[in-house]
Amino acid sequence: MPGLIEIPPEDQVNFPEVPLTSAALKSAGHHLGRQCDRENKEFMLCKAEEEDPRKCLREGRDISRCAFAFFNQIRENCGESFTAYWTCVDKSQHHLYKCRKQQGVFDKCAFEKLGWVRPDRGDLTKVTVIKTERPLPVLDDDVPTPTPHVKPVIPKDLKASKLGTKVFFFD
Repeated sequence: MPGLIEIPPEDQVNFPEVPLTSAALKSAGHHLGRQCDRENKEFMLCKAEEEDPRKCLREGRDISRCAFAFFNQIRENCGESFTAYWTCVDKSQHHLYKCRKQQGVFDKCAFEKLGWVRPDRGDLTKVTVIKTERPLPVLDDDVPTPTPHVKPVIPKDLKASKLGTKVFFFD
């Protein structure tokens, strides 16, 4: 039947979530983004290529596993400083600038005990290429599209505009 949707089995769908508040997730977000970068990018690549979130359940579970391992490392090594930091963020209505002192203590602990450097602002949004083990997906309508002609042809006898030239727009 063409309109039939296959629902994944329950053991693939049910996976424990990270049981933390938004303040704790926001406080650890910079380090979490750096430590689980590969898993996050693999998941986003899968979602973009497959166009079906059911095919990316394994990658989603990998992100959850990474997050659990990340927060276990924080709890074991920097539990007190992290708790002080996220509690401050929670009480200050998620304004990180009000908790710079606690952030500094947590970042120092993360660097000294775990070797983690807080990424610079905008560092995690840079485009990076990852090597994936997943094969390229084969879509139903996977037909190559012709590449359009990129540069328009400018006539040789182009007269200057009365209000100035427009030629530089085509270079």
